[in-house]
Amino acid sequence: MVWLKKACVWALVFLILPVCGNLWAQVDYQAKMDSLQQVREAYRKQMEEATQAKDLNAYNIALDEYNKIGVEIKDVEEEYAAQGDKAAKAKLAYNNGNKYTKMGQYGDAVAAYDQAISLDSQNAMAYYGKGIALKKLKRYQEAEAAYQKAIELDPDFSRAYFNLGILYRDLESYDKAIEVYRHAIARDSTLAKAYYEIGYTYSKRKDDRNAVEAFKKATEIDPSYAKAFNALGVSLSELGRYQEAVEALQKAIAIQSNFGNAYYRLAQALNNLSRHQEALGAAQNCLKYKRRFAPAQIEMGKAYEGIGDRANAIAAYEEAGKDRRWTKWVNWKIDLLKQQSL
Repeated sequence: MVWLKKACVWALVFLILPVCGNLWAQVDYQAKMDSLQQVREAYRKQMEEATQAKDLNAYNIALDEYNKIGVEIKDVEEEYAAQGDKAAKAKLAYNNGNKYTKMGQYGDAVAAYDQAISLDSQNAMAYYGKGIALKKLKRYQEAEAAYQKAIELDPDFSRAYFNLGILYRDLESYDKAIEVYRHAIARDSTLAKAYYEIGYTYSKRKDDRNAVEAFKKATEIDPSYAKAFNALGVSLSELGRYQEAVEALQKAIAIQSNFGNAYYRLAQALNNLSRHQEALGAAQNCLKYKRRFAPAQIEMGKAYEGIGDRANAIAAYEEAGKDRRWTKWVNWKIDLLKQQSL
């Protein structure tokens, strides 16, 4: 009968331990929550006191801390909810991966996504997030495999195709990049970014005709896409279609008034149309946002030349020459202007 008594004792232990474990987890959870709530309440009172004292700085500091505690409370709640629930644990691991990615802690992000995948091998989003983190770590082959797995699990995952295209573009595998961008568009025809990237890839290959078509499509889908209008203007200029370029660049500036590069490209196109006074204004606007930008100073010099102001043209070129990349060309240009004045 002794063995029976021992067996009963051990059976009771195994029955009690999980209960005790759950009770302990609940007590620990409640203690954490009580502590966080107390701290949050203290910050709430500080906010009230700061409001009464009309101390905006103190109020904002307390509000920032109050919100941080709120995030911590949510994290503790999610962690507790995940205990014993495989799906909840997978979700928590995935959310941690996203959090680490936003914080720039890409190694930790990969580990969190791997944990999510170990709990749910069909989680396309976890593979996608892992691909983003791996690319940031320059582990390109692994990133490619992660994106491809996400696509395998979800063949309509347009963002996975898009980011795989970015990866191929960065690796200068331009044909592959264009192919997967088109797969992304086939699954989401409103993906203006994919059309922009197709245009960008074509422009890298000096294929400006196809680049123009892609950039136009991006601007049709998203008429507020200043970057696409600027790129369209650049490609049109490369094709010698300066009037169309001016129109595209003016739209970019209308959308984003501080778009320094668009002003520079506009000055360039206007000079090529012999509209030098307008080009001068565009170059000056560029330099408001991109100080000491030699290419804009050169366009300013060309504009001054065009309106017959040789002295200011030389002064603009001299400013451009302070950038060593342009010194040789600037010296040649200034010598030429001085010889012409003799």
